[in-house]
Amino acid sequence: MATNNYARWVGNVDGAPEPFIMLGSFQAGSTQAIKAGEILEFTGDTNTDWVPIDSDFSQDSNVAIANEEIKAGDLAGYYEIIVPRPGDMFEYDLATAAATAVGQALTYSSSEAVTTGGSYPLGYAVGQQHYPQKQVHLADGNIGDMGTTIKSQSTVIMCFKASVSVYSLFVV
Repeated sequence: MATNNYARWVGNVDGAPEPFIMLGSFQAGSTQAIKAGEILEFTGDTNTDWVPIDSDFSQDSNVAIANEEIKAGDLAGYYEIIVPRPGDMFEYDLATAAATAVGQALTYSSSEAVTTGGSYPLGYAVGQQHYPQKQVHLADGNIGDMGTTIKSQSTVIMCFKASVSVYSLFVV
């Protein structure tokens, strides 16, 4: 998991020191409790509030991530969201453990997990922490074999597609 204060954000491939955080409108907590790190869609209350993502459909410019918990009983209003930018990396649970290679399409499973199946990719796997070590050069006299097997894992590091993020509304 991330070693910073941001929900599921683990870094940026281009070196950005922190995620892009904005305020987003939420319904009252008793209506829709939210956990930090949940994937959100901008469709609640007739497209005026952020709610946990709830289906595998084309997420055109309406995805963000909750950066704080909104509990039952909290008031409706504006709370922090992380707006995924190109290169932002997030860690999510996989619905079913898998050997995900870099570039593997990841789709909706729940607001807190992704899967390798589905029709509309939210993003792509980018982490290599489960790859074998760099292969040795046997022709140069190095002994050993690091293999080619990518290990199965229950979490994945992913980058969201630019087109699904609300960030796409800010760039031309």
